[in-house]
Amino acid sequence: MPEAPSRKLWLDWQRGLAVLFMVEWHTWDSWRADAAAQGPVHDAMAILGGFAAPSFLYMAGLSQLLADAALARRGISPGERRRKAAGRALWLLGVAYLFRAAEYVLGRAYLVPDGWQGILKVDVLNVIAVSLLVTAFAAVGRTPGVQATLAAGGALAVAVFSPPMAGWQHAPSRILDYLYGDWPRAGFHLFPWMAFALAGSAAGRAALARVRPSTWIAAGGALFLGGWVLDTLPPFYAHQDFWRVSPNWLAMRLGIVVATSGLLQLLPPGADGALSWLRTLGRHSLFGYFLSVEIPYGGLSSSLHKRLSTGQAVVAVFAMIALTWAASAAMDRWDAWREERARA
Repeated sequence: MPEAPSRKLWLDWQRGLAVLFMVEWHTWDSWRADAAAQGPVHDAMAILGGFAAPSFLYMAGLSQLLADAALARRGISPGERRRKAAGRALWLLGVAYLFRAAEYVLGRAYLVPDGWQGILKVDVLNVIAVSLLVTAFAAVGRTPGVQATLAAGGALAVAVFSPPMAGWQHAPSRILDYLYGDWPRAGFHLFPWMAFALAGSAAGRAALARVRPSTWIAAGGALFLGGWVLDTLPPFYAHQDFWRVSPNWLAMRLGIVVATSGLLQLLPPGADGALSWLRTLGRHSLFGYFLSVEIPYGGLSSSLHKRLSTGQAVVAVFAMIALTWAASAAMDRWDAWREERARA
């Protein structure tokens, strides 16, 4: 299958872009002075950084379906594949809470009254894990038609019900924070973020069908245009925060992410010579997430928090990207050494 290596390359490249956006925003958000939080540079940083989470969720759903197809080719039963997918999702949920516990210690949150409650905060890893748990039962081991219908229909349902969910008044609950919660109890929530994972699962069907890149680009353009047109109409919901729960903004962001998948598939495999550094970042995205939170926001860099000018913060962003790549490259070498030892 000649397309398989190419598909893996574009997926790694896109995951690497997500890491790039994530490192950029975390560094900029933590280290730039409040006076620098305005103007074209800040706006560009915020827009680019805003595509990290949608990309990660989208690719999580897409990768889960590709992995399921690989297991199906090995003759593993649908029930066993579903069990494995659910197990990986629960493992990631455990990692999310362990990560918050590590952040509690490394960030010295124990010095803050009730700082331990940050461990229970719902963040992007929690949302990715629970979204993958949902797609494990909705998409894994299903026939192509059923899987595509459940994934695409689920994404639409989440988008449509996100504004009402955001406006729902209820007593504080750590469980309901997963549906929708305000800062500091939740940085992310299933409504609307789970829609990106479900849409990625639907896009995975297109990847398995080897749909042409031009179709991906056209679909992405249609999503963006549809979201933009809908946003010009009078608001349909009583609670419709454009930047947080608006289905229109969700469609526009998803359109850009889907179109990016198509554009990256247009690149020949030979482009990996110039983009291998991006693939390295993509292969170690979880490690990159850990570094991009613990270093910019952690206690070790406290002297830089909200201290840098615009120019200094831009230089710091590039330095942090270089550091994350170097650490990811070291992880590559470590993995290669372990594999060679295992063979020996």
